Amino acid sequence: MQIQRDVMVETREGSLIAVNVFRPDGDAPVPVIASMSPYGKDVHWPERYPLYEVADQGDHAVWETPSPEWWTARGYAVVRADTRGTGKSPGRLDLNSPKEIEDFYDVIEWCGTQPWSTGKVASSGISWYAVMSWRVAALQPPHLAAVVAWEGLTDWYRESGRQGGIYANGGMEGWWQGQIEPQRNSEDFSSLPDELGSRELLDDWYRERTVDLSRVTVPVLSAGNWGSIHLHLRGNIEGWLGAASDHKWLVVHVGSHIDPYYSDWGKELQLRFLDRFLKGDEAAMDGVPPVRLAIRRGHEAEWRDEQEWPLARTQWRQLYLHKETLDWEAPTEGTLPYPATFDFVATERLELTGPVALRLWVSHVADDLDAFVRLEQYDVNGERIPALGPHGKSTPVPMAIGWLRASHRKLDPERSLPYRPWHTHDELQPLEPGVPALLEVEFWPTSLTLEPGQRLQLQLLTNDDDLHPRLAHNDPADRKSAEGATVHSGGEHASHLLVPVIPG
Repeated sequence: MQIQRDVMVETREGSLIAVNVFRPDGDAPVPVIASMSPYGKDVHWPERYPLYEVADQGDHAVWETPSPEWWTARGYAVVRADTRGTGKSPGRLDLNSPKEIEDFYDVIEWCGTQPWSTGKVASSGISWYAVMSWRVAALQPPHLAAVVAWEGLTDWYRESGRQGGIYANGGMEGWWQGQIEPQRNSEDFSSLPDELGSRELLDDWYRERTVDLSRVTVPVLSAGNWGSIHLHLRGNIEGWLGAASDHKWLVVHVGSHIDPYYSDWGKELQLRFLDRFLKGDEAAMDGVPPVRLAIRRGHEAEWRDEQEWPLARTQWRQLYLHKETLDWEAPTEGTLPYPATFDFVATERLELTGPVALRLWVSHVADDLDAFVRLEQYDVNGERIPALGPHGKSTPVPMAIGWLRASHRKLDPERSLPYRPWHTHDELQPLEPGVPALLEVEFWPTSLTLEPGQRLQLQLLTNDDDLHPRLAHNDPADRKSAEGATVHSGGEHASHLLVPVIPG
């Protein structure tokens, strides 16, 4: 393997981006896998995250990026770049801004025109690298041939900064301090936590940081994780759905945030995909279905191939909120205090795989509230079955989760679907104290299987303080209390959960 470090790539405006190049021995041109981030192209993985023990932690392993040793041995060059204002790239740090994406565009075009390159470039990596993949694909650099978007996001407002309109401060502020500050090299920067905390409504600042999926036309391999409900799951599914690509695949797996990308099956799938679109192996993706899902069966999961999302055979059914229970039949009209829990006990095997939506009628003494909603699963002995979170078993998370600030309940009628409400987040609509209002709450997609005697529980909560700090929405300056609110059910106010039942 040949290595060139700190090569300075000039952008369209004359600024410089520092890159490292890893390529196979010899002079033959090869396709390129590129990535850019604020995490430090030179930061050796074990020095930052020793808790992960993946097979690719070699001498050149960097957090969430393709392994140079593995990929150069298979005929690819690997290029890593430092985002402007971090590592060894000078300039102003402005993460996820149009300027940063233009810088990555310029790096990709540089990769595609080097004498050691075939002119075919892919973007690949986990999390931030997947965000960059979606964003740069929408700019359509001529030499970009494919993207591997592994656990990323496409909508900066709905999936990262303001989930349901509520500031996701736990994830954003912890990420900034732990990941960005150690690599920042300039005092001239824009603080993402400050911007997100001060911008409640979806404005032009958010819009220019959201992917125009109609412009994503290159082949896409999009991988999500059922347990990554704090940041990544929704974007990979919505990205796959919205991408205009003629060739696109969706994989939703289980496990930690890291391991699947470096697993044998994960690397084999990526290799087949890149061989197809960077090396021209027309048969490389033969037999790979458009959708591959890890269907959760209690503590285990089994792979299943599908052709679409949501699944065409889905039976959309309504579970109505009664007093402490969920039932297929609607109750007579009644009320109960918020917060509340509702249980459904399965009498036969019941698989729920797909989007979930809650139609919740509430009234409140105040003019606003933050609703935190979850689905949990319990075995026949009443023991909770936790989903694996981003850190694996050490971070149990709910089976499904959603959020909505009541004043953000306005829907976009053109984009909303019965199973996936789409909130505009462009104006506040205060509650009228004491008057029932309908909140249509989007749950992020899920897959779970109830066996006979197992219990599904819907939780309506006032906070998420019991979850991992990175999942928290607890900025006291931002929160709207739901204490003292009332849930309405039955009659004209038939609150219910819309669930995707997959026939056996």
